[in-house]
Amino acid sequence: MKLHQQYLLLHQQFGHLSEHEVTLAELGELLDCTHRNTLTIVKKMIGLHWIHWMSQRGRGRRSTLTLLIPAEKIAAEYMMQAMNRRELQQAAEHIGAFSSSVTMQHHLNQWLLGYSGHHTEEGIHNERIDTLRLPIRQQIHALDPMYINLLAESFITSHVFDGLVQRNEAGEIRPCLAHTWDVSEDRMTWIFYLRKGVSFHDGQFLTAEDVVYTFERLQSTKRRNLYKDVSKHILSIEAWDSLTVCFRLTKPHEMFIDFLSTSRASIVSPRLHPMSDSSDSVVQEEPYPALKPVGTGPFKVSVWDEHLCRLDAHPAYFQGRAQLDRVEILQIPWSAPTNWNNHTAMESPFFHLVHNPLSSTGADWSQISAGVTVRKLITCNTQKIGPLSDPTIRAHVQACVASEGNLLFKEGTFATSSHNSEHVSTNREHANDSLDRITPINPKTLQIATIAQYREDAARLAKALERHGYTCTVRTGTMEQFKGDLRLESDLILFSLIRDRDVELRRYDLYITLSEHLDERSKETVQNMLTRVISSRHPTDRTLGLDQIEQFLQEHSLLMHLTEKPIETAYLPSVRGVSFNSQGWVNLRHIWFPTSLDEVTVKSSRR
Repeated sequence: MKLHQQYLLLHQQFGHLSEHEVTLAELGELLDCTHRNTLTIVKKMIGLHWIHWMSQRGRGRRSTLTLLIPAEKIAAEYMMQAMNRRELQQAAEHIGAFSSSVTMQHHLNQWLLGYSGHHTEEGIHNERIDTLRLPIRQQIHALDPMYINLLAESFITSHVFDGLVQRNEAGEIRPCLAHTWDVSEDRMTWIFYLRKGVSFHDGQFLTAEDVVYTFERLQSTKRRNLYKDVSKHILSIEAWDSLTVCFRLTKPHEMFIDFLSTSRASIVSPRLHPMSDSSDSVVQEEPYPALKPVGTGPFKVSVWDEHLCRLDAHPAYFQGRAQLDRVEILQIPWSAPTNWNNHTAMESPFFHLVHNPLSSTGADWSQISAGVTVRKLITCNTQKIGPLSDPTIRAHVQACVASEGNLLFKEGTFATSSHNSEHVSTNREHANDSLDRITPINPKTLQIATIAQYREDAARLAKALERHGYTCTVRTGTMEQFKGDLRLESDLILFSLIRDRDVELRRYDLYITLSEHLDERSKETVQNMLTRVISSRHPTDRTLGLDQIEQFLQEHSLLMHLTEKPIETAYLPSVRGVSFNSQGWVNLRHIWFPTSLDEVTVKSSRR
């Protein structure tokens, strides 16, 4: 690998010229090598056809050096070797200048498709070890359910932890760590009966005290976590005995059981997940406490650093051992741009299995949809005194966005439009009519807030509004900053809603969060409607109530839909057992890889 570093140094010094006159002494000084070692390096690079060297004899005579290989290709090879050797940080530092190169990205992308996926090796007892490698584009900051923000983090924690209940592929709430439960007539007392013999990854058995600890820990934090409002309705948690736990709520909340199936309500071990400091800040910055997580899930974390997260099958998993032995999640050590392919977005952080694959992935790939979509939204901050306090200006902004249609966002479909092109055209004409009817405005300055992953989306939105007379500035921040003052100081807030099997709970949390930056009258209206939703026992009534809230927000130009994009997964036919959890993640516990006929033939020929 050092030879790659040395070539990149040469390219940094001489790469802008086709030929360069230089002495061995000058090369030695650049490479920090002796005369003898410099000569050896030159000979190696000549042998690899990396350089052309026309030597001139005599002290002080200048030779001619020509670099033959693009630096991006050498940088990609360097990174490939670093991945195999788990020396990514050093490599990342040396190739930083080339990480934005499209050529380098192409080389790496092609190599990653071969590096990732299923690999088999023999263990020390000649047993077959099945490993699945998943390179990802997101940096894993946390694997503690209380601190996770990114989808990649949610994917990992969904395989490391379990909740009291779980949602199956049909969307039904089913037993998990609790084998059954009772609920009182007034729906305010919930009693859960834990399974016997469930073990954490450290060998300790699950008890009701662990459940009590988990939820007291959730309630002690001041962080604005997903579904925080639901957990706030827990009045008390009590362990009646070692396998029975009782929750008492402040009032009936029909989404409480749904909340218990999410990763936020995963049961953690008090031995390695400390109680939250009651003084922790809502705007605490990453990185979060990098403690190796201990759960009861089908995989346990054996390695976790800034580049690799290795999951090993938990042999004593109470629902049955995973068929895979190991999953290696490799974190690519740079912020990969979204133009690696035309359909890749930060909602899908994986290269492989492959989420949101290109249509040109190839005939060898199968493609399946988990029924999950990502909807991008804009909301207006009417709590802030500014242009959007005026409903006429909000309506004008809404009409501007609608008039742009699919021209505004290249990916996905315009969320307020149909796939039918005639319908799309009609909606756009209606928006244009609205623009004509609304009184022209004086130029207004709007501030747009979003998270770093949606910076490009916010920039496109700003340009679109500028075409209609607005002046826009874009502010981005971390997820914690976005949850805090960043959105409350802005006029327009751009973010997304994942529509999976937990969509009812996600919409509820969205409208609770959104109400925080609404004017008092709108806020009161939305929160009163939400109170009726959580008291409704029938799902159809809750859905109707959520739809009415959305209708109210749209009619008052407080919520605008941009795009809705499905999350799909491509996989090779050799992958068996592909299924999805409630968040649309592939369930790694069920995946397995049969031995191919070619492998059987090779083994037979060896006997």
